[in-house]
Amino acid sequence: MGLSLLLSAALINYEVARALRITISILFIIVSIGVMVTVMMQKPVSGNIGTIAGENTQTYAGQNKAKNKESILKKVTIIGGVILAVLAIFFFVTYLEV
Repeated sequence: MGLSLLLSAALINYEVARALRITISILFIIVSIGVMVTVMMQKPVSGNIGTIAGENTQTYAGQNKAKNKESILKKVTIIGGVILAVLAIFFFVTYLEV
């Protein structure tokens, strides 16, 4: 009961909701393209199988450099996914009618 009263008090008129939907859709497209680019920039995880046989010849500094770049890309991907989820929720909230 309390949630429906809160939502009915927050209803906006049709023109504002339409403008919000268009704006959120544009932001959704931009963020989704950004997430796709960051995912494609990440290296595939191989599981470091060659380490057992001694095939891994990288230095410690080289490994940390790659991990820092990969960790930044992973964080950007997670943040982008959260932003996409929030935008999707806001987009569908504009369709609510009480």
